Amino acid sequence: MTGDQKLLDTWRDATTQALCIQSETAKEGGMTKILKVCFCSNTSINLGKNFKLVKCNYATEIREIINTILDSGRVGPSIIFKSCYGLRLKHLKSDEIYWLHPDLTIHEVLTKYESLHHEAEWRYDLRIRFLPKDIMESFKQDRTTLLCYYQQVRSDYMQEVAAQVNQETAMKLGCLEIRRFYKDMPPKALEKKSNFDLLEKEVGLDLFFPKQLQDSMKAKHLRKLIQQTFLQFSQFKEDECISKFFEILRTVTNFEQEHYKCELGQGWIITVELVIGRHGIGQVINKDGPITLAEFSQIKSINFLHSEGEKKASLQLEIKGAPQPLTITTSSVVMAESMADLIDGYCRLESETTTSFISRPKRGRDQ
Repeated sequence: MTGDQKLLDTWRDATTQALCIQSETAKEGGMTKILKVCFCSNTSINLGKNFKLVKCNYATEIREIINTILDSGRVGPSIIFKSCYGLRLKHLKSDEIYWLHPDLTIHEVLTKYESLHHEAEWRYDLRIRFLPKDIMESFKQDRTTLLCYYQQVRSDYMQEVAAQVNQETAMKLGCLEIRRFYKDMPPKALEKKSNFDLLEKEVGLDLFFPKQLQDSMKAKHLRKLIQQTFLQFSQFKEDECISKFFEILRTVTNFEQEHYKCELGQGWIITVELVIGRHGIGQVINKDGPITLAEFSQIKSINFLHSEGEKKASLQLEIKGAPQPLTITTSSVVMAESMADLIDGYCRLESETTTSFISRPKRGRDQ
């Protein structure tokens, strides 16, 4: 949380007005609001610089905000896979995260989530949450989304995972990014002292390698290891670097899936760990991997069930050909909403539609 705390301290005064500016004149849909939405662009992971201010009113839906940003060109040009993107609200002083369904209005977000803390303590993040089954192949026609996703994954890796991986893995992932970053660099360029000095002083090794790795050895030994490891990838093209980065990272973290501890069934209930990702909904049984419970193309509807005053909430998934719905019960409403948004997003992506599969009256107001 150290990085987020620094961001909070930096932005607190500067963004209080940027996060929420109310006009004196009410318009259709209520008072106006300006959201500061951060994102990883197709060229950078710097959330402090990559943002867009979006003017909206209280009746504006989240999908309009997402489309406004994607259409602006700020993220990158010619975005085709708009349905892969989602908006996340993150509290910078805690681990609170809320995924905002496209059908939610700004008024609902303010009332239900943002009102829980001071407005300057929140950050809106545009992220790629929903992935096609074959990432590299599908994103050939949408290079912006491929590069944005790569930058997002690499940012998450550097902030949350890099300090825990072994030396060999950290070295390979760092060298792959060097090669991608300097895609026109001759294969043996880093063996030249002046080139390495330029990389170290002008760009900085912190961009590629975790500080723990750099501090664990002498500078001369670190340089030698980087030069040796870089040679393994010195002939790679940009897409090869990205694909290999994903391949190696998959061995240390499930960055393409989201995990939920919940309960399955009605009456006779079992506690399970579900994984939800581009290949569907699975249940973790053993180390061999999850078994598939449902593919997104099989889901006909998502029913959200929650009784006022109850802590738990349930989702009932109507599956094509199944005699009864798949019932998933979570420990909190927030978890159920996150899971519903995730499954719904994948169903929309699979069906190539913007119409939600969720059946829930007054979504966003009942908790």
